[in-house]
Amino acid sequence: MAKQKEQDSIGYRLALGSARGVFRILIWIVLVFILIYFGKKAYALGYEVFNEKPVDTGEGRAVTITLTDDMSVRQIGKLLRANGLLNESPTAFMVQEMISEYHGEILPGTYTLRTSMTADEMFPILAQYEE
Repeated sequence: MAKQKEQDSIGYRLALGSARGVFRILIWIVLVFILIYFGKKAYALGYEVFNEKPVDTGEGRAVTITLTDDMSVRQIGKLLRANGLLNESPTAFMVQEMISEYHGEILPGTYTLRTSMTADEMFPILAQYEE
């Protein structure tokens, strides 16, 4: 009887150890997939931020937009994209503004921008109030 209990105990410990090993492997696999997913997202955002291209080549077309006091940089990026002035995402525009020399200097007003401009070319214009 004691021998049977000891064998059951060894079998239980082996099964528990195997289950823990499988669980650890699954955790590592999930962590690797999460790392790959966020790595791809970070690369795509970095590519958008540092590889900006205008919507149109040449002269482009003029588009007039109005910025208000309560707009965030992300909302401005959404507005620019909705009006066909940006190819990149609003998040990329927000990062570009954050690392530019015009960080925090975008002013409300009405601006005429061209689809041939990049975000870096728009920042100096958006930093000056025009009516």
